[in-house]
Amino acid sequence: MIGKLTGKIDKVYDDHCIIDVGGVGYIVFLSQKTAQSLRQLEISKTISLIIETKVKEDAFELYGFVSEIEKIWFIELLKVQGVGAKMAQKILSALNIDELAKALIANDQKTFSKISGIGPKLASRLTTELKNSPQKLGIDVANFEISNDKNNNFISSQIAQDALSALENLGYKKHDCLKIIDYILSDNQAVTLENLITSSLRELAKKKV
Repeated sequence: MIGKLTGKIDKVYDDHCIIDVGGVGYIVFLSQKTAQSLRQLEISKTISLIIETKVKEDAFELYGFVSEIEKIWFIELLKVQGVGAKMAQKILSALNIDELAKALIANDQKTFSKISGIGPKLASRLTTELKNSPQKLGIDVANFEISNDKNNNFISSQIAQDALSALENLGYKKHDCLKIIDYILSDNQAVTLENLITSSLRELAKKKV
């Protein structure tokens, strides 16, 4: 089983990439959000991706994530009947972690029904079977509901930690990442994880760290 891959970016597609590890190209399936993050990096840049390995009778598939929290939610989604690996990635492509947790907390089936391939029954199973997942995975439900409040340090801190982990996995130095994350959050603490990573990558590219 493969839990992590460190290698050079060879190619990035909409739902997967090829990582060159010692001359061997590994096909790694990604959410569209992760693919977009990788596209902002230079080809041949060395990165690390957290891997979830899925072994089938006729296939050996690798699913990659830049943050541990995204992999955790991927595994959580797979617990729902009718949600396979590709569907879990599709959900993570449509919703960032904050939006996913918020939809579950609010029992918002409409949010899931808007995703291609998810009908009313599956949307109902998602909100029913995963209703306790946000709290189980460490999200303070009471604070989460007011996550746009700039005084909500819990959410900002969690997002900062996840963004830092993602950037470090992409090969950036912790010291440089901390400065950029602090700079972005000082201006807007209500930023989502996806936007924080994207903005950080943009700032890091400017500074050529």
